[in-house]
Amino acid sequence: MTSIKPLQMIAHAITDGIAAPEVLIPDNQSYHHFVLRPSTVRLLSQADLVVWIGPELEMWMEGQLAGSQKTVVEVLSLPGLITQHSGHDHEDAVEVLIPEQGSHAGHQHKDGAFLDPHVWLDTRNALLTARAITAALIQLDADNASQYQNNLDTFQQQLAQLEIRLQTQLEPLRQTDYAVYHDAFQYFESEFGLSHSLVFVGNEELQPGVRHTLAVRQAIANRPITCLMEDVTAQASTIRALLGNHPVKRITADTTGQTLTSTPQAYIQMISNLADAFLQCQSQ
Repeated sequence: MTSIKPLQMIAHAITDGIAAPEVLIPDNQSYHHFVLRPSTVRLLSQADLVVWIGPELEMWMEGQLAGSQKTVVEVLSLPGLITQHSGHDHEDAVEVLIPEQGSHAGHQHKDGAFLDPHVWLDTRNALLTARAITAALIQLDADNASQYQNNLDTFQQQLAQLEIRLQTQLEPLRQTDYAVYHDAFQYFESEFGLSHSLVFVGNEELQPGVRHTLAVRQAIANRPITCLMEDVTAQASTIRALLGNHPVKRITADTTGQTLTSTPQAYIQMISNLADAFLQCQSQ
């Protein structure tokens, strides 16, 4: 059992030919505000192996797993995991991260930082997660150990080929000045050398205030952007309000695989689709 779909996809690559992993959160529900129902609790209790990101993302799972004797893989606790952080502006409960003078000069974080839990968007973290899942499955199901290991080897090869291909494809985008609605892409950006110049909001769950909206519009006026990258979960009406009359090319990207069915190849496809979305930013 995995908490979210991207983890289900990674697990599916390892269980190929043996079993299909389940996922707790349906496609149409937010992992930020998911509420466990009795039926979901039963599913969780029946799982031999539970894979989740950690309390920074699925706070609602922490109590369910406390004291549990079942095998659990908590991704954020894996040694060697690559992590990124984001900042908050508590004055407006949201943030605008605008670089200082110069191209891609970096983010101005005003009140500290928090761990960004979107770790699955870095393929190196996906491989680390897959290795942890493989080790746990071999402990639970030794009879299929060789199949799990073979599947891991295949997944590792696919990830290596994907990384090589995307490093080449995304290279021209490194000189593109683009914005992101919410800072949900930085694991992907960091891996492939990309850098946005503006973040519209620091917390996509909160409605931007008037001062924040005016700050975003001023930032766009001062620094024209090629496009705006927005997650599939972003509220279109909020983005329209922030943009005002500024004509900006908007591109929707799926960071959680909402548009895909979980298969052993689904994680590779999700990252490929994400790269394709970014590549739209440079196309005319």
